[in-house]
Amino acid sequence: MPIIDLNAALELNKISQGAVYINDYPVIRTGKRSDFMIGTFINQDQEVEFRIWEPEIFKPVVDNGPGIYDAEVVGNSFNDKVYLTVRSIAPSLSRNIKKSDFLSSIPRIILDANWQRVRERLSRIGVSDGCWALIDDVINDPSLDGRFQTEGAAIRHHDNLIGGLLHHTTKMLRILAALLENNPELLPSADLLCFATVVHDIGKVFEYDNLEVASYWYSSHRVRGIEYLTGFADRIISQYNEDFYRQVQAVIAGHHGEYGDRPTTVAAAIIHYVDTLESQTTRLIQELQASEDGRLYDRDWGFLQGLPLGEK
Repeated sequence: MPIIDLNAALELNKISQGAVYINDYPVIRTGKRSDFMIGTFINQDQEVEFRIWEPEIFKPVVDNGPGIYDAEVVGNSFNDKVYLTVRSIAPSLSRNIKKSDFLSSIPRIILDANWQRVRERLSRIGVSDGCWALIDDVINDPSLDGRFQTEGAAIRHHDNLIGGLLHHTTKMLRILAALLENNPELLPSADLLCFATVVHDIGKVFEYDNLEVASYWYSSHRVRGIEYLTGFADRIISQYNEDFYRQVQAVIAGHHGEYGDRPTTVAAAIIHYVDTLESQTTRLIQELQASEDGRLYDRDWGFLQGLPLGEK
Protein backbone atom coordinates (compact mmCIF):
# COMPACT_ATOMS: atom_id res chain seq x y z
CA MET A 1 0.00 0.00 0.00
CA PRO A 2 1.19 3.55 -0.66
CA ILE A 3 1.66 6.01 2.20
CA ILE A 4 -1.43 8.19 2.55
CA ASP A 5 -0.97 11.89 1.80
CA LEU A 6 -2.62 13.12 4.98
CA ASN A 7 -3.34 16.66 3.84
CA ALA A 8 -4.97 15.46 0.63
CA ALA A 9 -6.96 12.86 2.56
CA LEU A 10 -8.62 15.62 4.64
CA GLU A 11 -10.83 16.59 1.71
CA LEU A 12 -14.41 16.22 2.94
CA ASN A 13 -15.87 12.73 2.27
CA LYS A 14 -12.75 11.63 0.36
CA ILE A 15 -11.88 7.96 0.96
CA SER A 16 -8.19 7.08 1.09
CA GLN A 17 -6.45 3.76 1.58
CA GLY A 18 -2.82 3.19 2.45
CA ALA A 19 -0.15 3.17 5.13
CA VAL A 20 -0.26 5.53 8.11
CA TYR A 21 2.03 6.03 11.09
CA ILE A 22 0.99 6.60 14.72
CA ASN A 23 3.90 7.93 16.78
CA ASP A 24 2.24 8.18 20.19
CA TYR A 25 -0.49 6.39 22.12
CA PRO A 26 -3.93 7.74 21.17
CA VAL A 27 -6.47 8.81 23.78
CA ILE A 28 -9.63 6.81 24.44
CA ARG A 29 -12.62 8.86 25.52
CA THR A 30 -16.14 7.98 26.63
CA GLY A 31 -18.92 8.98 24.26
CA LYS A 32 -22.69 8.88 24.44
CA ARG A 33 -22.91 5.46 22.84
CA SER A 34 -19.46 3.93 23.37
CA ASP A 35 -15.78 4.73 23.81
CA PHE A 36 -13.96 6.35 20.90
CA MET A 37 -10.30 7.01 20.07
CA ILE A 38 -8.53 10.27 19.16
CA GLY A 39 -4.95 10.27 17.95
CA THR A 40 -2.53 11.70 15.42
CA PHE A 41 -1.12 10.39 12.16
CA ILE A 42 2.20 11.84 11.05
CA ASN A 43 3.95 11.82 7.68
CA GLN A 44 7.04 14.00 7.29
CA ASP A 45 5.81 17.52 8.11
CA GLN A 46 2.14 16.48 8.11
CA GLU A 47 0.31 15.93 11.41
CA VAL A 48 -3.40 15.14 11.18
CA GLU A 49 -5.88 14.18 13.88
CA PHE A 50 -7.80 10.95 13.45
CA ARG A 51 -10.83 9.57 15.23
CA ILE A 52 -12.09 6.00 15.50
CA TRP A 53 -15.65 5.72 16.70
CA GLU A 54 -16.04 1.96 17.25
CA PRO A 55 -14.04 0.00 19.88
CA GLU A 56 -13.87 -3.07 17.66
CA ILE A 57 -12.12 -0.97 14.99
CA PHE A 58 -9.58 0.69 17.32
CA LYS A 59 -8.79 -2.55 19.18
CA PRO A 60 -5.72 -3.31 16.94
CA VAL A 61 -4.26 0.08 17.91
CA VAL A 62 -4.85 -0.64 21.60
CA ASP A 63 -3.22 -4.05 21.22
CA ASN A 64 -0.21 -2.93 19.18
CA GLY A 65 0.44 0.69 20.18
CA PRO A 66 2.38 3.20 18.04
CA GLY A 67 3.55 1.96 14.68
CA ILE A 68 2.77 1.58 10.99
CA TYR A 69 -0.76 0.55 10.00
CA ASP A 70 -2.73 -0.10 6.85
CA ALA A 71 -5.91 1.94 7.04
CA GLU A 72 -8.94 3.22 5.23
CA VAL A 73 -9.85 6.78 6.18
CA VAL A 74 -12.36 9.39 5.12
CA GLY A 75 -12.10 13.16 5.36
CA ASN A 76 -14.46 14.66 7.93
CA SER A 77 -15.11 17.88 9.84
CA PHE A 78 -17.06 19.17 12.84
CA ASN A 79 -17.42 22.81 13.88
CA ASP A 80 -14.82 23.79 11.25
CA LYS A 81 -12.29 21.28 12.66
CA VAL A 82 -11.07 18.84 10.03
CA TYR A 83 -9.93 15.32 10.88
CA LEU A 84 -9.84 11.80 9.48
CA THR A 85 -12.39 9.17 10.42
CA VAL A 86 -10.82 5.72 10.38
CA ARG A 87 -13.02 3.04 8.84
CA SER A 88 -10.54 0.18 9.20
CA ILE A 89 -7.03 -0.20 10.56
CA ALA A 90 -4.59 -3.07 11.10
CA PRO A 91 -0.82 -3.46 11.56
CA SER A 92 0.90 -3.05 8.21
CA LEU A 93 2.03 -6.17 6.41
CA SER A 94 4.35 -4.27 4.06
CA ARG A 95 8.06 -5.01 4.37
CA ASN A 96 8.98 -2.10 2.12
CA ILE A 97 7.73 0.71 4.37
CA LYS A 98 9.74 1.70 7.45
CA LYS A 99 9.19 4.12 10.28
CA SER A 100 11.88 6.39 8.82
CA ASP A 101 9.67 6.90 5.74
CA PHE A 102 7.22 8.89 7.88
CA LEU A 103 9.64 11.06 9.87
CA SER A 104 11.04 14.48 9.03
CA SER A 105 14.13 13.95 6.92
CA ILE A 106 16.85 15.52 4.85
CA PRO A 107 16.27 14.53 1.20
CA ARG A 108 18.60 11.71 0.20
CA ILE A 109 19.54 13.48 -3.04
CA ILE A 110 20.94 16.37 -0.98
CA LEU A 111 22.79 14.05 1.39
CA ASP A 112 24.38 12.13 -1.48
CA ALA A 113 25.37 15.27 -3.40
CA ASN A 114 26.99 16.86 -0.33
CA TRP A 115 28.82 13.65 0.50
CA GLN A 116 30.19 13.35 -3.03
CA ARG A 117 31.38 16.96 -3.06
CA VAL A 118 33.27 16.74 0.22
CA ARG A 119 34.70 13.39 -0.82
CA GLU A 120 36.09 14.91 -4.02
CA ARG A 121 37.49 17.88 -2.08
CA LEU A 122 39.26 15.70 0.47
CA SER A 123 40.62 13.46 -2.28
CA ARG A 124 42.19 16.49 -3.93
CA ILE A 125 43.74 17.46 -0.59
CA GLY A 126 45.29 14.05 -0.06
CA VAL A 127 42.87 11.42 1.31
CA SER A 128 43.67 8.16 -0.48
CA ASP A 129 41.39 5.99 -2.60
CA GLY A 130 42.16 3.13 -0.23
CA CYS A 131 40.79 5.13 2.67
CA TRP A 132 37.55 5.83 0.81
CA ALA A 133 37.22 2.14 -0.11
CA LEU A 134 37.56 1.27 3.58
CA ILE A 135 35.02 3.93 4.56
CA ASP A 136 32.54 2.66 1.95
CA ASP A 137 32.73 -0.88 3.34
CA VAL A 138 32.44 0.22 6.98
CA ILE A 139 29.42 2.50 6.58
CA ASN A 140 27.66 0.24 4.06
CA ASP A 141 28.18 -3.09 5.80
CA PRO A 142 24.98 -5.18 5.50
CA SER A 143 24.75 -5.45 9.29
CA LEU A 144 23.92 -1.72 9.47
CA ASP A 145 20.99 -2.10 7.06
CA GLY A 146 21.75 1.31 5.52
CA ARG A 147 21.12 3.11 8.81
CA PHE A 148 24.28 5.24 8.73
CA GLN A 149 22.47 7.13 5.96
CA THR A 150 19.07 7.26 7.68
CA GLU A 151 19.59 7.61 11.44
CA GLY A 152 19.60 10.99 13.15
CA ALA A 153 22.66 12.52 14.79
CA ALA A 154 20.61 13.14 17.94
CA ILE A 155 17.12 12.83 19.33
CA ARG A 156 17.24 16.48 20.32
CA HIS A 157 19.82 19.29 20.10
CA HIS A 158 21.23 19.01 16.53
CA ASP A 159 20.51 17.22 13.24
CA ASN A 160 17.63 15.35 14.88
CA LEU A 161 16.21 14.33 11.51
CA ILE A 162 16.25 11.20 9.42
CA GLY A 163 19.59 11.46 7.62
CA GLY A 164 20.99 13.71 10.33
CA LEU A 165 23.91 11.41 11.17
CA LEU A 166 25.24 11.47 7.61
CA HIS A 167 24.53 15.22 7.39
CA HIS A 168 26.44 15.94 10.62
CA THR A 169 29.35 13.77 9.49
CA THR A 170 29.50 15.47 6.09
CA LYS A 171 29.59 18.92 7.66
CA MET A 172 32.41 17.79 9.94
CA LEU A 173 34.34 16.57 6.90
CA ARG A 174 33.98 20.02 5.33
CA ILE A 175 35.52 21.58 8.45
CA LEU A 176 38.26 18.93 8.40
CA ALA A 177 39.02 19.83 4.78
CA ALA A 178 39.52 23.47 5.78
CA LEU A 179 41.81 22.42 8.63
CA LEU A 180 43.95 20.30 6.30
CA GLU A 181 44.17 23.18 3.83
CA ASN A 182 45.13 25.64 6.58
CA ASN A 183 47.54 23.25 8.32
CA PRO A 184 49.54 21.26 5.75
CA GLU A 185 51.50 19.72 8.62
CA LEU A 186 48.47 17.47 9.13
CA LEU A 187 48.46 16.09 5.58
CA PRO A 188 50.46 12.92 6.44
CA SER A 189 47.57 12.08 8.80
CA ALA A 190 44.80 12.92 6.30
CA ASP A 191 43.59 9.30 6.03
CA LEU A 192 43.51 8.89 9.81
CA LEU A 193 41.63 12.12 10.44
CA CYS A 194 39.16 11.50 7.60
CA PHE A 195 38.42 7.90 8.54
CA ALA A 196 38.11 8.71 12.26
CA THR A 197 35.76 11.62 11.52
CA VAL A 198 33.47 9.38 9.51
CA VAL A 199 33.27 6.66 12.17
CA HIS A 200 33.36 8.82 15.31
CA ASP A 201 29.54 8.61 15.69
CA ILE A 202 28.85 5.36 13.86
CA GLY A 203 27.73 3.78 17.14
CA LYS A 204 24.63 5.97 17.01
CA VAL A 205 23.03 3.46 14.67
CA PHE A 206 22.93 1.21 17.75
CA GLU A 207 22.21 3.88 20.37
CA TYR A 208 19.22 5.29 18.45
CA ASP A 209 16.38 3.77 16.50
CA ASN A 210 14.69 6.20 14.11
CA LEU A 211 15.13 9.22 16.39
CA GLU A 212 14.27 7.31 19.57
CA VAL A 213 16.52 5.59 22.07
CA ALA A 214 17.27 1.96 21.21
CA SER A 215 17.01 -0.97 23.60
CA TYR A 216 20.62 -0.76 24.81
CA TRP A 217 21.02 3.01 24.63
CA TYR A 218 22.86 3.02 27.97
CA SER A 219 25.84 1.31 26.35
CA SER A 220 26.55 4.62 24.51
CA HIS A 221 27.49 5.16 20.90
CA ARG A 222 31.15 5.46 21.85
CA VAL A 223 31.27 1.94 23.27
CA ARG A 224 29.15 0.51 20.47
CA GLY A 225 31.21 2.27 17.80
CA ILE A 226 34.45 0.76 19.10
CA GLU A 227 32.73 -2.63 19.35
CA TYR A 228 31.44 -2.40 15.76
CA LEU A 229 34.87 -1.47 14.41
CA THR A 230 36.46 -4.62 15.83
CA GLY A 231 34.94 -6.45 12.87
CA PHE A 232 37.26 -4.47 10.61
CA ALA A 233 40.34 -4.53 12.86
CA ASP A 234 42.38 -6.99 10.78
CA ARG A 235 41.71 -5.10 7.57
CA ILE A 236 42.53 -1.71 9.09
CA ILE A 237 45.77 -2.98 10.64
CA SER A 238 46.74 -4.72 7.41
CA GLN A 239 45.99 -1.64 5.29
CA TYR A 240 47.66 0.79 7.72
CA ASN A 241 49.05 -0.45 11.07
CA GLU A 242 47.95 -1.06 14.63
CA ASP A 243 48.70 2.52 15.66
CA PHE A 244 46.16 3.75 13.07
CA TYR A 245 43.53 1.38 14.48
CA ARG A 246 44.19 2.37 18.09
CA GLN A 247 44.16 6.05 17.17
CA VAL A 248 40.70 5.61 15.65
CA GLN A 249 39.52 3.88 18.83
CA ALA A 250 40.84 6.83 20.83
CA VAL A 251 38.87 9.27 18.67
CA ILE A 252 35.63 7.33 19.15
CA ALA A 253 36.21 7.14 22.91
CA GLY A 254 37.34 10.74 23.40
CA HIS A 255 35.52 12.91 20.89
CA HIS A 256 33.11 14.25 23.55
CA GLY A 257 35.98 15.94 25.38
CA GLU A 258 35.03 17.09 28.87
CA TYR A 259 31.57 15.55 28.46
CA GLY A 260 32.94 12.01 28.23
CA ASP A 261 36.31 10.27 28.28
CA ARG A 262 38.97 12.93 27.92
CA PRO A 263 40.87 12.93 24.60
CA THR A 264 44.12 10.98 24.85
CA THR A 265 45.50 11.78 21.37
CA VAL A 266 45.91 14.87 19.22
CA ALA A 267 43.57 13.32 16.65
CA ALA A 268 40.87 12.87 19.29
CA ALA A 269 41.32 16.48 20.43
CA ILE A 270 41.10 17.85 16.87
CA ILE A 271 37.98 15.85 16.04
CA HIS A 272 36.44 16.85 19.39
CA TYR A 273 36.87 20.52 18.43
CA VAL A 274 35.48 19.89 14.92
CA ASP A 275 32.51 18.00 16.38
CA THR A 276 31.81 20.71 18.93
CA LEU A 277 32.00 23.52 16.38
CA GLU A 278 29.68 21.77 13.94
CA SER A 279 27.11 20.46 16.42
CA GLN A 280 26.89 23.62 18.52
CA THR A 281 26.62 25.89 15.48
CA THR A 282 23.80 23.71 14.17
CA ARG A 283 22.13 23.79 17.59
CA LEU A 284 22.31 27.60 17.75
CA ILE A 285 20.80 27.91 14.28
CA GLN A 286 17.97 25.48 15.07
CA GLU A 287 17.13 27.26 18.31
CA LEU A 288 17.24 30.66 16.61
CA GLN A 289 14.90 29.44 13.86
CA ALA A 290 12.45 28.34 16.55
CA SER A 291 12.77 31.58 18.54
CA GLU A 292 9.78 33.92 18.67
CA ASP A 293 11.69 37.05 19.64
CA GLY A 294 14.93 36.71 17.67
CA ARG A 295 17.08 35.58 20.56
CA LEU A 296 17.81 32.38 22.43
CA TYR A 297 18.84 31.26 25.90
CA ASP A 298 22.16 29.50 26.46
CA ARG A 299 22.69 27.76 29.78
CA ASP A 300 26.29 29.04 30.02
CA TRP A 301 25.91 32.60 28.73
CA GLY A 302 22.27 33.55 29.24
CA PHE A 303 20.27 35.28 26.50
CA LEU A 304 21.97 35.66 23.12
CA GLN A 305 20.70 38.15 20.55
CA GLY A 306 20.19 36.52 17.18
CA LEU A 307 21.38 37.40 13.71
CA PRO A 308 19.68 37.29 10.28
CA LEU A 309 19.22 33.80 8.81
CA GLY A 310 18.49 32.86 5.20
CA GLU A 311 16.87 29.83 3.64
CA LYS A 312 18.82 26.58 3.43
